[in-house]
Amino acid sequence: MNLFGNKKAKAAQNGGGKISFNRVQIFSKPEVVNAVMKGLRGEATTAQISRQKLKAASMVSGRGEGQIYNYMIHNFKNGPKPVIVVSFPRSKTGGNFVPADNPIEAGEVMEISYSMALPEADGNTLYFTARGLYLQTALYVPNAKDPSKPWVGSREATEKKLGAAGIKQGKEVIQIRIDQVTVFPNAPETFTGDQFSPYIFSPELWVIGGGGVWAKKGGKGYFESIPEGLSKYIDKQEFKKCIKGVTLVEFGVDTITMLVPENIFTDIEHDRLVPSVKNKPNDNLQVLNSCLGFLLRFEVADEIKELMMRTFGQKIGKEVEIWLPLSLGNLTEAEPPKDRIMFQLFPRDLTQETNPQRRKNYPGVKFVPPFTLHPNPEDQNTYRKLMVSIGQRMKDDARPEEEKNKLASIQAQVSARHEETKGKYVDENLKKQFRSRQEAKKRKDQG
Repeated sequence: MNLFGNKKAKAAQNGGGKISFNRVQIFSKPEVVNAVMKGLRGEATTAQISRQKLKAASMVSGRGEGQIYNYMIHNFKNGPKPVIVVSFPRSKTGGNFVPADNPIEAGEVMEISYSMALPEADGNTLYFTARGLYLQTALYVPNAKDPSKPWVGSREATEKKLGAAGIKQGKEVIQIRIDQVTVFPNAPETFTGDQFSPYIFSPELWVIGGGGVWAKKGGKGYFESIPEGLSKYIDKQEFKKCIKGVTLVEFGVDTITMLVPENIFTDIEHDRLVPSVKNKPNDNLQVLNSCLGFLLRFEVADEIKELMMRTFGQKIGKEVEIWLPLSLGNLTEAEPPKDRIMFQLFPRDLTQETNPQRRKNYPGVKFVPPFTLHPNPEDQNTYRKLMVSIGQRMKDDARPEEEKNKLASIQAQVSARHEETKGKYVDENLKKQFRSRQEAKKRKDQG
């Protein structure tokens, strides 16, 4: 049975089953996965690869960038499935894709993210997240005579087939069987400073020597909590500074870019914070993030505050405050003395007890998740709820004035009705209906 590209399947797609790329879709049927991924064949595409089992254990390990060299169909016991060939992933943040204490195993779940233009989408660039299983680490040898048929095989098979020349020419790759693909029609949404400036005020960046406690590990994993409140924790740190006058430039999916008016390393002492590290920060991100902790604090408008407290009231700080733990991602010089810094969201939430009575007994900070990380930085609750709240507020503010007035009138009526019925457990209309049914039942019984 030919699952790929036969006339019957093609006719079925054209007859009302044609793939639509104007909304987010998830595909798992091999023939459809093949249809949306076949553009990778013969195209050099950059991809982000992550090992799923390490995502909750480390910010840097098990993640890397690679080139998708090829795409092919392999036969498995349960039928043919797509397999991609990716150059061995290299980390940009200093971690190892395969740490010494966590070797990669066949059948391990991988996630691959990339973007690519598709003719079927009118040539538009689409964004893909694929999930699949690691098959093996192999050698990729291009075929000069027929570029569409490169050699891909283990080191032993390559040496046996192509000899020492093949080993020398081969590039180390990993093969991943693709089981599911999610297709996004648009790039992940970001907000620029011009868009969110009406809702965010007084940003300041805290730099803490020794690293943030939210990133520290103990016997069970990452620390679950600290007994003191956030302000007391900061006060106790020997080396710290608060940088005011920060300009927030962009909120990305899992990154925040800002202009910082002074050097983030001054007035902070640490044994590993030597000149060679500070002079080349982008080459020493792992070192810097181990000896420095970063916290972004700002205040939000009342409309955002209300939405945040309704959806994530346990966030740390006052109702109008947002505190976000960060890790350094990239630093470039801007107009002196400013630096343009891209921070990545640290994938844990800083939370506090919401019950006032309980907070008296436990005023400390709780980290969520307790002993691990969110699998993805964008899963951080505080930031995700903030982005949703800003998006909702922007949408509301963009409504025509007539629609705003109508919406305000409806909200006022709902609020008035809530006040009117507060403490009443039975609506009057419902009470009348119940009484009518009771009387009808009584008449029926009396015959």
